[in-house]
Amino acid sequence: CVCLAGCSSGYTNGPLPSSGFSGPTAFGYWDDLYIYAGTSQSVYYGTTGTYPNRNLVFEFYMAHFGAPNLYYRFQIVFFEATPNVVRYLYYQASDSGVSCTIGVQSSGTGPSMTYSVNTAGSVPAGSSTT
Repeated sequence: CVCLAGCSSGYTNGPLPSSGFSGPTAFGYWDDLYIYAGTSQSVYYGTTGTYPNRNLVFEFYMAHFGAPNLYYRFQIVFFEATPNVVRYLYYQASDSGVSCTIGVQSSGTGPSMTYSVNTAGSVPAGSSTT
């Protein structure tokens, strides 16, 4: 997830809003994901486009904690021209969302919008949600 303030380091996902994240947070794939040493796994970021239509892109390439062969690769994209819109793009999610939370919240008490909580098949490869 991308959290702008009051971020949780907890490992367990749950429904939104989550009091563990007091600031605005984009939950692209809230689960117990991990970056294993000696791999190309990381969180990458960059911008695309030109003013006033730039995009800020965070790309996550990770594995599940305790299961280094379960891979997750997804992006969280923010749009300069539409600041209240976020897009999630999924390239690989080994468990297809069975144990994650996807959504967005403004604060730990809401408002929030939930796409899925622990829903099998919610993030097939090649899918996106805005």
